[in-house]
Amino acid sequence: MSHQNNEKRKSKRREILEYFSFYACVPKIGYTRLKVNNVSETGIGFTIETFGEIKLAKDDQCDLQFYLNQSLFLPLRIQVMRHDEQDGIQQVGAVFLDTGSSQYQTFLILVKLLDQLVEFGEIRT
Repeated sequence: MSHQNNEKRKSKRREILEYFSFYACVPKIGYTRLKVNNVSETGIGFTIETFGEIKLAKDDQCDLQFYLNQSLFLPLRIQVMRHDEQDGIQQVGAVFLDTGSSQYQTFLILVKLLDQLVEFGEIRT
């Protein structure tokens, strides 16, 4: 599905490179590591693989911990805007609610760093 013509988001979505250890945790549903699929200035996309046991629903508001490594995370607040479930795997798209917080401002710096790494960084293969 092409997002070019149907693009609703207000900011560029960045795919998360596999070279980073980023993951998310939503305390409301437990402290399971959730794969982060993409980030933008306004939101985050992540996967919940619980096979229907734990769910988020559209319009849910909750805390999200965005982990940069095993112990360092940014506490953020989200609202679920998209929720698709297939075969027990939930794809979630959410927007950030706490855009005035220092934690969110730090997240924006991280997003800018990701852009710069894509543009100027090199990967040794």
